[in-house]
Amino acid sequence: MASSATPATPTLPKSSSPYIIDKKPIACGKYQGLGVLTYIDPRDKDEVIRERDFVFLRNYPDLHQPVGMLVPNIYRDSRGRWCTILVQQFRPQYEADTIEFPAGFVSRRRAETAEQAAVRELEEETTKTGSVIGPTSPPLTSEPVPIVAKLSAVFVCARDKDGEEEGQQRLDKGEFTVEWEVPLRELETKLNELRDQHDVVVDPRVWMFAMGIRYAQELEL
Repeated sequence: MASSATPATPTLPKSSSPYIIDKKPIACGKYQGLGVLTYIDPRDKDEVIRERDFVFLRNYPDLHQPVGMLVPNIYRDSRGRWCTILVQQFRPQYEADTIEFPAGFVSRRRAETAEQAAVRELEEETTKTGSVIGPTSPPLTSEPVPIVAKLSAVFVCARDKDGEEEGQQRLDKGEFTVEWEVPLRELETKLNELRDQHDVVVDPRVWMFAMGIRYAQELEL
């Protein structure tokens, strides 16, 4: 017999905006919840009340703190070429593999910084370690996907692991990733090849990284 237990009511993200009128949870799963937000656009002189569905992370009520980070990176291979390290993994919501930068959550239990989490995720998902270069981004939205969670982008210069961890990943049980080492000058071409040959979905941030490289070359920036 199916269980009739009611899922625990999720904690909705808080907001200090005077334009947010109401937030109502609709349903909740293991990690995420679905809600309806009633609001007024601050630029709307007619103050028309609108509604929008939104997805939020359970147990992450603070809207201002990034809950995760992504790790754009550069890596110099054995031939002296500047590359980037990408990961391919199955994402069930797309019913396909995706090509992404290494990424993950910032551990509150470990009191991690975004920079510490970035190096840890790189070491877990790939055969590389690395050092943070440049400033970490300000909190970034996940829009246009309507999920209430902010991310940090931490740019890392990757290098091969050595010692006992040389060539090894540190994946969690049940986690599987394929590592791709792609020269920056060939990134757009390689993404198209992966999409055509492996039927993968490319993360938009990786694609825009490739577009930035191409236009920087074409415009000689």
